[in-house]
Amino acid sequence: MTAPSDPSIVSSLAIGASVEEIARVSEWLNEMADGDDWPDRLRFGMELSVEEALANVISYGFAHVPHAPEIRIDYLHLPDTRVAVRIADNGTAFDPTAVVSPDMAEDVEGARIGGHGVRLMRHFLDDISYERADGENRLTLVARLGTAE
Repeated sequence: MTAPSDPSIVSSLAIGASVEEIARVSEWLNEMADGDDWPDRLRFGMELSVEEALANVISYGFAHVPHAPEIRIDYLHLPDTRVAVRIADNGTAFDPTAVVSPDMAEDVEGARIGGHGVRLMRHFLDDISYERADGENRLTLVARLGTAE
């Protein structure tokens, strides 16, 4: 899996399909955030969103594929002071943006475990998009650098 030729890519990181790799991604993402002076809310929301997406890719994306898992994370600068993290993997095709979030529970006892990740992402990010291209799932998480504290 090679990074597409895209001038907006600032940095890329290839990882293995193990949950231990999420810590390495968090360190890398913090370096990107430090370099671009992300506000605290953006830093928290993007890190939470990336961790959630990666946990799902690693846990479910490669269960029934015959080839070696490949995951690449790209950090991009976009127009209008926006940044993005794109997670690309060669796992089973799956569009997380099409998943309907479960209804919010009235109380803790009625709460359903799981299925709330995309809702959290939408709360913290400006845009989430998915495409399947060249045998890859590509989930792009977008936020504006000027996001208020």
